[in-house]
Amino acid sequence: MKNTLKTFIAGLVLVTATTSQARLLTSCSAEGADNVKGSSNMHSKMPIASVSKVFTSLWAAERLGLNYRFPTQVYLTKLNDGTYNVHLRGSAFPYFDRVMFYFLIGELNKRGVKAINELTYDENFEYGSVVRTKADLVHSSGDQSETDIMRELRADVAGIKARYRTFLAQTQPLVPIKLPQSISLSVKNIAAQSMKVFDAGKADTSFIVRSSELHRTLKELNRNSNNFAADKVFERLERSEKFSTYLSKTVGASDNEFSFYNGSGYPETVDGKKVYNSASCRTVVEVVKRLTAISQKQGKGLRYILPVAGSDSRSDGNSTVTNIYLTNSTDDSLLAKTGTISQSVSLAGAALTQEGVVFFHATSTSKDYASIRNFLAGIIRSNGGKDPLDNYKAQAFVPFDENSIEEVK
Repeated sequence: MKNTLKTFIAGLVLVTATTSQARLLTSCSAEGADNVKGSSNMHSKMPIASVSKVFTSLWAAERLGLNYRFPTQVYLTKLNDGTYNVHLRGSAFPYFDRVMFYFLIGELNKRGVKAINELTYDENFEYGSVVRTKADLVHSSGDQSETDIMRELRADVAGIKARYRTFLAQTQPLVPIKLPQSISLSVKNIAAQSMKVFDAGKADTSFIVRSSELHRTLKELNRNSNNFAADKVFERLERSEKFSTYLSKTVGASDNEFSFYNGSGYPETVDGKKVYNSASCRTVVEVVKRLTAISQKQGKGLRYILPVAGSDSRSDGNSTVTNIYLTNSTDDSLLAKTGTISQSVSLAGAALTQEGVVFFHATSTSKDYASIRNFLAGIIRSNGGKDPLDNYKAQAFVPFDENSIEEVK
């Protein structure tokens, strides 16, 4: 293994003379538990764009746990005319979308709720009809205002008859529970109501709708590089701990090795200037190594969090990793996250080789994916070729599962 590493590093020195490799801005790698080695500037921070989502995933996995479920508590108050007031206490679950809402309506119907006078939600309730595909949420820095949430909830209530059949056809094959063949709901008023104003003690009863497990959320936000979802997870975590404190403690990164503004890597404007999440190559690789260790300790593994090249769910569509970096040598053996900004492109993750796992990070100039492909091919070739995952089958994302309903005693 050590001799192979020496050969690989020596090979890097030789290939940097080629045209494509010359455009690599930074690159580094570590074989298994070995120290990170690479270019002379691997301790200098550079923009990492959506590779930031790997950092967010690590923070969430370590602080919340991969089996964590985002809870939405549903309060029911029955009125004299047989209608109900329903209040939703959220927990910043970023994928509470139309699919999750229709699942909730089915549960409300089971409890006799088919007409609502007041449907209210607190400031921690996130909603978007199509969070997974809405362009200004996925690929920009968009957010959902109270007006957006109210308008989309109302539209999804009004569209139940037309949309539920599609929901059922697409969702039922993916979950091991029997969904109702039809649902119905009428809602008079929809409005935001602060948690400070809502009096839970006046509700007649409540139950909790829990998301599917956290690793499913992380896998999905990494697959489609969803900025909205990553930022919401990051914001949730920052309520109790500063990210800079966390990263310094866990991977030993100094202030000179990273600067973070959000969980997605999308640029923000500070004092009139555009700023980017940045990190050193060494820090990125250490984060990938730690994420691997944490996920394995929790009984999962990196495949449950990062996209696997060539093994994306047909129901979800190809990941950015598959679209850009799938080759014969990476198929089923590259677990990674892409990053793209106007100035550069990045890739970070793990390559599964015959001589073990190699953790890596590389950044190249804008749209120069070829240099990163060559870098990756060198890693795989120098370590005996790929070692694809055994018996791995991608699981389509659904925001709920058979364990999503929890009764409140």
